[in-house]
Amino acid sequence: MAPVESAPEALTAEVEMTYDRRTARLHWATAVLVTVLWVIGQVIDWFPKGVPRISARSVHITLGVLLAVVLVRRIVWRSRSGRRLPPANPGVWGHVARSVHWALYAALAAVVVLGMLNAWARGDSIFSLFHIPKLLPANAQLKPAVEYLHKTFANALVILAAAHALAALAHHFILRDGLLLRMLPWLGQMSGASRFKQRRS
Repeated sequence: MAPVESAPEALTAEVEMTYDRRTARLHWATAVLVTVLWVIGQVIDWFPKGVPRISARSVHITLGVLLAVVLVRRIVWRSRSGRRLPPANPGVWGHVARSVHWALYAALAAVVVLGMLNAWARGDSIFSLFHIPKLLPANAQLKPAVEYLHKTFANALVILAAAHALAALAHHFILRDGLLLRMLPWLGQMSGASRFKQRRS
């Protein structure tokens, strides 16, 4: 007769198969900020020139700085204290997932750095309170070049993130392997408790 798994053991095993809560919070904060920043970037030029457009661009820059802080915090936490889980897929697909993961980090860092350079090259005003000193004002080609690179990397980041999200949804709704719950520790623990109750009943 197989031994019955106790509730604490079942829930502990379930918790160990999910990321810790801080890792999850930083992940979802990154996802929300990237989405909001990309949308704002698409509509900034729709605002009338003057205070409305300055305000929209200022919000974009402020959220970009917040994204930089979240990114640094996420890297530090992951390298020191964040829970590491085994690959969800072995073999080739595991390597592909890992490559996409690191590509997301690289693209995210590139977008943040290029965004800061873009604000610097433009000499943007922040809520009409102060101006960022313009980088190399004599170089007329710098501003459009940095702006183009920022937009290109931002679009590449969103495409990668969308592919990452679609893969997670496919795992959850088609393969039904619980992969998405690894980044939802709150739901993961609830589902673990539910499965334990079902086994006991």
